[in-house]
Amino acid sequence: MTTSRFQSYIIDRTKNAANEFFRYAKAIPANKLDFSVGGDARTPLLIIQEVAMCPGWAAELIDDRPVEWSEESMAAEFAYSSGLTTVEMCEAEFNKRMEDFEKVVSSFPDDRLMNTKFLPFEGGRDFTYQEMMDYPRWNLNYHTGQIALIQMAYGDKEMY
Repeated sequence: MTTSRFQSYIIDRTKNAANEFFRYAKAIPANKLDFSVGGDARTPLLIIQEVAMCPGWAAELIDDRPVEWSEESMAAEFAYSSGLTTVEMCEAEFNKRMEDFEKVVSSFPDDRLMNTKFLPFEGGRDFTYQEMMDYPRWNLNYHTGQIALIQMAYGDKEMY
C-alpha cells in the first residue's frame, strides 16, 4: 500500500482546482471581463486577479514570512494585481506563485501540520497549517462557482 503525504495531496487538489477555474475563466469573452451582476458584485476580472495572487500570500503565511497587513501594503498588492488585465496574464501570475506555494508546502514537515497560527480571518482565530495549505484550493473552488454564476447571468449556460 502506498501512502501519500497531505502536502502532496493538497498540491494535487490545488492544481486540479486551478485547471478547472482557468478553464471557466478562459471561456469569458474579453468584453465580459468587466461585467457586473450589479450592486457591489465584483467583476470576473477582479475575481481572477484575486485568484492569481492567492498562492503567493498563502505560501508566505505557511512559510512564516513576515506579512504586513497595512492599508499601504494591501493597496500596493491591489495596484499590482490591477495590472493583470487578461485571463492569460492572471494565469501566468498564478502559475508563478503556485511554484513558490508548491515548494513551501512540499517541504513542510509532517510533524508541524497540526500546529496553529493566529490569523485575522474569520474574526481572528488559530488556523492549523493544514487549513492554511488548503486555502488556495478552497479559494479556487469558491470562485469557480462565482465565475459560473456570472456567466449564467450574461447568458452563458455552458459547463466548462
